[in-house]
Amino acid sequence: MPIVLFAATLLFLFAQLAQAEPQLRMATLEYPPYSSEHLPDGGSIVALTRRAFAVRGYPLQIDFLPWARVRVELGNGNYQGALALWPKEINEEGLQPSRPLFYSELGLFIRNDYPLQFSQLQELRGKTLGIVRGYGYPQHILDAGLILEYAVDDTSNLRKLNARRFDMVLLERIVGNHLIANDEQLHGKLSWHGNVLERIPLLVGFVPAKASEPDWSAVFEQGLRDLHSSGEYMRILRSHNP
Repeated sequence: MPIVLFAATLLFLFAQLAQAEPQLRMATLEYPPYSSEHLPDGGSIVALTRRAFAVRGYPLQIDFLPWARVRVELGNGNYQGALALWPKEINEEGLQPSRPLFYSELGLFIRNDYPLQFSQLQELRGKTLGIVRGYGYPQHILDAGLILEYAVDDTSNLRKLNARRFDMVLLERIVGNHLIANDEQLHGKLSWHGNVLERIPLLVGFVPAKASEPDWSAVFEQGLRDLHSSGEYMRILRSHNP
């Protein structure tokens, strides 16, 4: 009987400790090479984020979801944050931003047999532009007089562009080049136009801290400082972006 009571007490204590340990969960989307469940370590921003928390002693669960669902789950309080986000998305979701981890060059992708010449985006008024529903695109691009066509993700948009469903796709340069290079249907058929329409920081966003939890934004910032001090920050970047 004493052994049974001792075992039951241990199980109770373990259960209490498990409940007391703060559970850190974050969401991201397929946005290679920054975040992707098909890349080593989940991509560069996922690897940096997970490692920054690990050096501060916090394990991190990162779930890959469609962007529309990321927004819903954040609103439902199921995650403490999300990555990799643009400033407009941070503001719309009421999140606390991290320091910029990368800077995106946002512009147009076109078919190789469809050359495009312009100096002002308004010169393309009336042409169709593929975008992803819910992304935080700069307002001046959305208001340029283009016909906006929505899709669920960037790959769908690029495939529709290749199928001549519309004239061009609005997409971040490194992401678009990565998707095209790794898709047999698109390789050699689509390309970056060359004009940078906006340079946008990529951030990690955190839900405002609750009284019962650590300030995850502050923990992440300290973890990034640790990685910088040790040199591991640059080693992670070089391993994902040679």
